[in-house]
Amino acid sequence: MSVYGMTSVTVGVSDMDQALRLFRDAMGLQVVSDGAAPRALLDAWGLPEQAAARLVELACHGYPAGHLRLAQYSPAPVEAVRLDHGPNAADSSTDIGPKAIDFYVPPPMSAATEAITGAGYAFRSEPIRYEVGDVESEECLFSGPDGVPALLMIGHRHPPESMRELPSGARFSEIATTSVVCGDPEAARRLYCGALGMETGTDAWVPEENLDLARRLTGVSSATGMHFLLVASPGEPSGKLLFVHFAGVASKRLAGRMRPGKLGVSLFSYAASDLDATLAKACEAGGTLLRSPTQVGARRIALLLGPNEELLELTG
Repeated sequence: MSVYGMTSVTVGVSDMDQALRLFRDAMGLQVVSDGAAPRALLDAWGLPEQAAARLVELACHGYPAGHLRLAQYSPAPVEAVRLDHGPNAADSSTDIGPKAIDFYVPPPMSAATEAITGAGYAFRSEPIRYEVGDVESEECLFSGPDGVPALLMIGHRHPPESMRELPSGARFSEIATTSVVCGDPEAARRLYCGALGMETGTDAWVPEENLDLARRLTGVSSATGMHFLLVASPGEPSGKLLFVHFAGVASKRLAGRMRPGKLGVSLFSYAASDLDATLAKACEAGGTLLRSPTQVGARRIALLLGPNEELLELTG
């Protein structure tokens, strides 16, 4: 196995206390750590000398993967990784790059949506139930802190190896999946399965009878087809990546947008069994080394850019 995880997703926020009222207080995720980012880490991320950050990591039930790492930066950032909804939207739902963080919830969906709206956040879609391949899901999308897309999901028919059973009394899971709008599913397979040692789950086109529902969920009106490719580390149901490909739609790339220091989904973190060998294989498979390994405490950290503008933090 080349990588384990995804151990965490880093999300830049403008107001940490407000973000914690959603993820900690309303959703019930537990704080694992809370403190200033070490200078060595900010250097490894390529942030300027004057930058600082408060990092808060949250988890569900102590699970080792699918953590949420919130980052509040100083100076305060002004650019969002993706802003594709609302009156100030500068991006499209189909723009290639990171999309949404996804959480499992128990039925009924109304209990979860009431908790989210009670915390002051608005939904972009009503709950939609549909099938892709052998998987049946009920999902709805809301705008989280600073407009970051977040999705709630009930796995009506999901393979048991792809989802952890929610602990007793828990209303929201860890980050089960993070979605990326994908320009080339085959390029994603080469990097994540061929080089990084992940396995595919769902790998299918949305059937015609469910296409309208999927379009409504994703806010897309004109896609002639949608393909879902799910990848995960072997034996790890949390922290999966879902690559969503929209056929027949002209999309721009969110080039240079998924970076530490910005608002929204800015890093996917993985632990590599052999960092140097993993980076070499990843670059041969189409990844781009954005920052070479840097020592941060007892770890070495590198940044790797994937084929769909996604940024990976690899540690070893």
